[in-house]
Amino acid sequence: MARFMLESYPVGISSEQLAAALMRAADVAAQLRVSGIEIRIIESTLVPAEDSLFCIFDAPSRKVVEDVVTRSGLPFERLVEVVDVGPAAGRSQKEA
Repeated sequence: MARFMLESYPVGISSEQLAAALMRAADVAAQLRVSGIEIRIIESTLVPAEDSLFCIFDAPSRKVVEDVVTRSGLPFERLVEVVDVGPAAGRSQKEA
């Protein structure tokens, strides 16, 4: 499974619209998991001072993330594959 980061700047929608889009994304991801496609929304971070949004997904491919993002109406400028580095990347399940 790969990790992907969505970047959006400016976000261009209200915080209420963003919250609704993130809920739709969670619903779409849950539907895909029921059909056997493993995708998880790991984290979503809004930086209000910069009108920026960053979301992290675990998914089998970029195409799967694009499907979730498109179906949910999440705004995005870039979607790139990323790799965890640093202390958190090496923690065991027990420590997390």
